[in-house]
Amino acid sequence: MGLSAAQEARIGERPTGKGLLGLLLKRNEPLRIANLADHPQSAGFPANHPPMQSFLGVPIRRGDTCLGSLYLTNKQDGKPFTEQDEIAVQALGAYAAVAIHNLHMLARQRSLVSGLIAAQEEERRAIAYELHDGLTQYVMASHAHLESFRAAWLGSDQDRAARELDRGLRYLKDAVVESRRLVNGLRTLALDDLGLAGAVEQLCAEEKLRAGWIELDFMHNIAGQRYAKVLETAIYRVAQEALTNARKHAKASRVRVLLLQEEDDTNAHPRISLEVRDWGCGFVVDEKTGDYAHVGLQSMIERTSLMGGDYAIDSAPTRGTIVKATFPGIPAQEDFEA
Repeated sequence: MGLSAAQEARIGERPTGKGLLGLLLKRNEPLRIANLADHPQSAGFPANHPPMQSFLGVPIRRGDTCLGSLYLTNKQDGKPFTEQDEIAVQALGAYAAVAIHNLHMLARQRSLVSGLIAAQEEERRAIAYELHDGLTQYVMASHAHLESFRAAWLGSDQDRAARELDRGLRYLKDAVVESRRLVNGLRTLALDDLGLAGAVEQLCAEEKLRAGWIELDFMHNIAGQRYAKVLETAIYRVAQEALTNARKHAKASRVRVLLLQEEDDTNAHPRISLEVRDWGCGFVVDEKTGDYAHVGLQSMIERTSLMGGDYAIDSAPTRGTIVKATFPGIPAQEDFEA
């Protein structure tokens, strides 16, 4: 039945994890006591709390993680709790651990779905902006000049017609270049052809050649693995931005890229860890706060956050820079169409 609001108000504050309840959360085994008052850690009862004597509590654990506790007091017959009672409550605790873990996984899944949809919406907004301010402008300019070409041609103004045709064709060429840039910017074709590991390996080779680095090591354990397209794109873009920053700012000769899948017992999916490290000049991270446009940090932070991941950067003058991002390893079959 529980307590009414008035009864709860008379008792006072709810337990805060002190005394025996706090002890229970630190244990691996059940705690069975014939008389609570006899235990040295029995404390924290409000003045109007109902009297309690016998106590049986079990921690609710999943592996090494404590999810909570389940406890009973004052057995109905007035006798202390027995070993059989302990076994029964332990079984209930085990079921509760599974239920709580499943709820956590469901919440995590819902969060990942929200992240995927948010990432897709962000890409769509970027597409709309690029189309409106880029490709569409080139096409409209080309159309205008080709209309002028037709008018000049029909009016037998050959010089003007030639100029307008030349301008119209030039804008069409710009439109082709812009459309290729848009396609590349949204999802590199290398991801579709080579997968995440192959695309990042190709990226590393290109950046090494462009930067003139003496050494660039790429290590991974995801050969043949495929993930959700938005996740692969996000990881690739973070790697691309980190390598670009290293090329432009680090003045390094040595760079290392790690791309590793790691098991995660607390989540439904493994974790994908990306680390880009250079042994260059480094910088004071705090001094770059608010100056993300200069070093490209904001783009990496936003992409990682949208995918429900974690981002960190460690750098100091003369010590180089480490960029690390971890992502939930959403498999390919869990792409979502919004």
